[in-house]
Amino acid sequence: MVGRRFARVTVLSALYQMDVGDFTKEKVLELDWIDEEVSDDLKEFISDLVCGTIDHLDRIDDLVKKYSSNWSIERISPVDKSILRFSIYSLLYRPDIPPNVVIDEAVEISKLYSTEKSYQFINGILDGIKNNERTKK
Repeated sequence: MVGRRFARVTVLSALYQMDVGDFTKEKVLELDWIDEEVSDDLKEFISDLVCGTIDHLDRIDDLVKKYSSNWSIERISPVDKSILRFSIYSLLYRPDIPPNVVIDEAVEISKLYSTEKSYQFINGILDGIKNNERTKK
């Protein structure tokens, strides 16, 4: 049985493919490219994270720019950018997910799929957003 960590990694993969590859939002939401058996609840969770992130991408990217001092968004790796994007969406628009869970999951996923120090960068940005932006929707 797969869980929310798998769902978040799937969202990472989807957003990454949309950013650097040829996946469309519609292709991602078909979910037929996932090899695992996924429950309807997890499909809904994946769909919400993907669609919500895309729907709010301008605001999310503005926050990435604001909180990544001395880094342009173009310099952030596609993996880190994707993790930040769905995590910021979760922080701002998913009050059912505790902020510390969002940040912990982002850090753990970045340790698995990104560079050695990326998790510190991601943690710093998400912590800043958690502390300063969550009430400004």
